[in-house]
Amino acid sequence: MARPVLTRFTPSNTTILVCDMQERFSDKIYQFKHVTKMSEKLLSAAAVFSIPIATTEQNPKAFGPTVEPLKKFLHESPIPKTAFSMAQPALLEDLRRRACNHVALIGIEAHICVLHSALDFIRAGLNVHVMADAVSSCNFPERQIALNLVRDSGGYVTTTESFIFGLLSDATNPKAKTIFGLVKDYSEDTKLAVNALCG
Repeated sequence: MARPVLTRFTPSNTTILVCDMQERFSDKIYQFKHVTKMSEKLLSAAAVFSIPIATTEQNPKAFGPTVEPLKKFLHESPIPKTAFSMAQPALLEDLRRRACNHVALIGIEAHICVLHSALDFIRAGLNVHVMADAVSSCNFPERQIALNLVRDSGGYVTTTESFIFGLLSDATNPKAKTIFGLVKDYSEDTKLAVNALCG
């Protein structure tokens, strides 16, 4: 059973984590194009809210760089890794330094690096929100098993749109018009992604 959310997630206490969205995986991951599009949507919202973004690349010499559509959102170079978790000391320290206690996790593979990152961040005391429409695996059934384990371990499984509206919080927010427009721009992509990945 998921633990209760003790603090509301806001733009000031949240970081978006992009896990291994690399070129070499693009033809191997189930519905990679939808994962990329929903990642792009969440990162677009992060730009509106000025939310920090941290990105990792698994063995980039072997698997290539982060896919092109996401690069424009990255203000810091991706962190290369060989571990199957993003929760490395430097990133954990950076999150602590910024008083971040909520992370929104997107990327691949759901049952490997996304899952083990989520579990490690939960162990570190963070509130972990995995975006169900922005994570996937080579073998689709493993995705749902991983999401179930995240939830059973105290993490939260949601969608990019739900999370974006949680960040917005109120229709009177000065950024509401921009966010409404962004959500509308991605509405057809969202429908396709949610049906393909969450249906």
